[in-house]
Amino acid sequence: MRHHRRTPSQHREVKETLNARTEYTSDETEGTQHRINQYVIKEEIGRGSYGAVHLGVDQYGNEFAIKEFSKARLRKRAQSNILKRPHGAGPDLAAPGRWAAHKRQLSHQEAEEAKDALYLIREEIAIMKKLNHPNLVSLIEVLDDPEEDSLYMVLEMCKKGVVMKIGLDNSADPYDEESCRCWFRDLILGIEYLHAQGVVHRDIKPDNLLLTADDVLKIVDFGVSELFEKPKEMVTKKTMGSPAFLAPELCDPKHGEVSGKAADIWSMGVSLYCLKYGKLPFQKETVVEMLEAIPTEEVPIPPGENQSLVDIFTHILDKNPDTRITMSELRNHPWVTKGGIDPLLPEDENCTELIEPPNELEVNHAFTRKMTHLFCVVSNYIHEFVYPTY
Repeated sequence: MRHHRRTPSQHREVKETLNARTEYTSDETEGTQHRINQYVIKEEIGRGSYGAVHLGVDQYGNEFAIKEFSKARLRKRAQSNILKRPHGAGPDLAAPGRWAAHKRQLSHQEAEEAKDALYLIREEIAIMKKLNHPNLVSLIEVLDDPEEDSLYMVLEMCKKGVVMKIGLDNSADPYDEESCRCWFRDLILGIEYLHAQGVVHRDIKPDNLLLTADDVLKIVDFGVSELFEKPKEMVTKKTMGSPAFLAPELCDPKHGEVSGKAADIWSMGVSLYCLKYGKLPFQKETVVEMLEAIPTEEVPIPPGENQSLVDIFTHILDKNPDTRITMSELRNHPWVTKGGIDPLLPEDENCTELIEPPNELEVNHAFTRKMTHLFCVVSNYIHEFVYPTY
């Protein structure tokens, strides 16, 4: 039994290095080494649609997960998203007004990228900077080598890797019920915190759930996450994420606005099913067949299963998002709490930003920066009004 608690932590400043330098060196003992600034890039430990994740070691021997992005692929994705956006009144894709609007947006993207090397992953960076929770992977640094095609995210290392590798064409060894419960509790706390911060993950699946050396589950990959200004109004028209984990309401290509929270909760349920049974609940030969099955077919539960577990699957995989279990109901479900004898950390404590008070050096640094800003403002004021130019 693991008792969750939040402890105060220092505010994390995510470092952005825009002039990083990539080096390739070789010697007799280490062989060829790939280095980006202070990090030696070692073996590949994962792979995503826009690049690989490698083990990285800094000059002190500390280990990190370094996520590499191909700028060319990111650029292509951004341009593709622009071209998919609806413009103009009619269906004619070649309409002059629509094409002119697309050209303006593409030019804007190029201009923004020229000013900000991290523009292509700025949204993911912004989301990760906002987050500070023991069940979310932390972002340490972002690096760009202007001479190379790659951008790099330096993330905290989770030694045991993904909790389970599973897909359309492969199954995995299932976990015992107690392990599933323990990790699902971690998942609840992490996603509850995300939602409280106005973030919908949109790609919850075992591939994006990592385990630390001491078996704590952490959520990773905010590449398709969406940040909302008003957490209570988290509805979206976007369809993002992995097909096998899409909520039924997202399987219709013509769907309207849907609740991002409810869609995340469905994906949590599919992930729990995978952990417990080692396979997808809607195992089909093609993605098209799967997307047809998700809204229409019942979730197969083996006979003789624990009734409390059956109940949680029934409510979390409810095809109607309006009646699907909510996060507050989920955290208090008897299967999650062992009938109430092992309650989760209270919601207000889980979602509170616990930051240690700044030390004297941090206060002085903040004061210096504010005074510098004040000096700049005063200088500009004097320049504009005492020495005006016409």
